[in-house]
Amino acid sequence: MENYYAALNYTETLDYDQEHIMVKIHLHGEKESVTINAMIDSGATEDFIDREVCNKHGIKMIKAKNPMEIYLADGKPSAMGPITQLTKVPMDISSHRELAPSLVANLQNHEVILGMPWLREHNPTMNWNDKGITFNSERCTTWCLKGSLVAYAVPEEKALEENLITRLSEIQAKSGSTANDPSVGVKKLSAVARVPKKGTARAAGHDL
Repeated sequence: MENYYAALNYTETLDYDQEHIMVKIHLHGEKESVTINAMIDSGATEDFIDREVCNKHGIKMIKAKNPMEIYLADGKPSAMGPITQLTKVPMDISSHRELAPSLVANLQNHEVILGMPWLREHNPTMNWNDKGITFNSERCTTWCLKGSLVAYAVPEEKALEENLITRLSEIQAKSGSTANDPSVGVKKLSAVARVPKKGTARAAGHDL
């Protein structure tokens, strides 16, 4: 699997042989809070947040002093970059709260990636087999924790599905769709395209 999160300014790339798990997080933007699933990846050289997530939920972005180019593991430029903005957003993982600094990127498969900077900063005990995260470092027990030390991972397939549902529900809310409005938007692929009428030979089904 190709890895899209390699920051080669640090002459490092990501390797999907490294461990990664998904965990539920709560981000507190200036506009609203949102619950999504983040990937904790020991192979990621940086921490990332998706630009669309920042825009939707009012997470303030700050101009980076030194823009960073992003490359794929094979050395080709990535559509993620360049990185020109940063952010610091209040983030909860279970009872663990922090002000999380991240690079703002156009992520293609995830909303948030917590890489080695986050792992070094909080130094949690990771149980990669049981998918448990224990925030037992001195920093976390002193400053970050409001309750239990342990947070549990979300199965990756379920986490990605939940993130997709969140994105789709936000799109529907933005478009003003309601249960009383069953209409569906259809994109025309050409100027002469016509939507087939119900009962015609070109109709895809009787519901048209």
